[in-house]
Amino acid sequence: MFGQIIPLAYDTLSLENEIFIETGIDFASTAIQRDLSSKFFYGGGYIDNQTIDNSYNRHVDINTSGTYGGFNLEYRNYKKKLLKNKDWGYLIRVGTDFFGGATYSQDFFGFMFYGNDKYKGETIDFSGLNCNFMSYQKLGFGMADVKSKSSVSINLYNINSRFNANFRTGEITQDINGDQIEFVLDGDIELRDSEKFNQGIGLGFDFDFKLPISLFNKEISYIQFQARNVGFGYMYQKQKIFSVDTTISFDGFEFDQLLGDNSIFSDSLSVLDSIGISSKEKNRAILLPGYLQISKIVNNNTKKKLQSFFGIRFYPSLIFNPYLFYGLHYTPSKFIGFGLNVGYGGFAKFRSGIYTNINLGNYSLGLASENILGFFTRRSSGQSLFIRLRCVI
Repeated sequence: MFGQIIPLAYDTLSLENEIFIETGIDFASTAIQRDLSSKFFYGGGYIDNQTIDNSYNRHVDINTSGTYGGFNLEYRNYKKKLLKNKDWGYLIRVGTDFFGGATYSQDFFGFMFYGNDKYKGETIDFSGLNCNFMSYQKLGFGMADVKSKSSVSINLYNINSRFNANFRTGEITQDINGDQIEFVLDGDIELRDSEKFNQGIGLGFDFDFKLPISLFNKEISYIQFQARNVGFGYMYQKQKIFSVDTTISFDGFEFDQLLGDNSIFSDSLSVLDSIGISSKEKNRAILLPGYLQISKIVNNNTKKKLQSFFGIRFYPSLIFNPYLFYGLHYTPSKFIGFGLNVGYGGFAKFRSGIYTNINLGNYSLGLASENILGFFTRRSSGQSLFIRLRCVI
């Protein structure tokens, strides 16, 4: 997880054992400001109309928001060789991660935060709404090269939560009094149908390979090919799937009577069927929300104090756009290094990041953020913080 935030450095130090502890969270959006999103991530609080207005006014026809993060622990043993005549030790990884996001319209945001009163006499258009979320735990075993620190592992996953919604067409039209309402809907919603912690199982892999190349001044640089949590899952606990493709009109009902806590529909499946909403339970084969990244990384073997790094990152999600980044790394001494980067894509547009890495003997501490403005202004689009502790034993 942390490897996608800062440029993991290439070194050839001979080690026997390493332990990595990584944790962090990132939220980004093309429109939602930090003063609103922080209410959901940091324990709630009162949300006034001005806070909602600030984010609403930044929305356009199509908007994106998303989050990812987790906690991971990795142990590497370079002394115990797994293959004869090969400098490959073994590694063990355990962790928990989550990934989720949404593509949505300005009308959808307004409806969720202002309610239907804002749209009396108008049409709420949320066509193209696409949102998903998944959280999982993993246990992995693999090999790590003693010299380059390249690695590969096979992972087993427990999927404990999954949600998916996709509306190809979504419109709600009200008259000026709010008692004549028409729904035009074509979409699907999938969610868990039990409270069990174990909802599905997955099989995937991680890899990290470093390739030496000669760039502009014939000095050797290293290109990193990295993948995390790439694989497939199977939801062996049946998922609840609601599907709708219909036009429904109501006359003489207030909006809250249809969708509020005292809805006339309650949970009756027969009523849902009568208005064109079908439901079923089904097992699902799914893609894990892993990522692929190709980047030029920092070389710890060079005497240069200033180095560049750059790359591109992909997630298998239409919500997460390919993320391009470029940065500069500065090493004033062997005890500390830091850098700045700019990026475009992902769940947001342009973002700037910062990181530092402190080396104290057998220990190193890394702090990183892909959205440095999130620490200084409430009008930034999200926040990001990741921490990595490395110990050589």
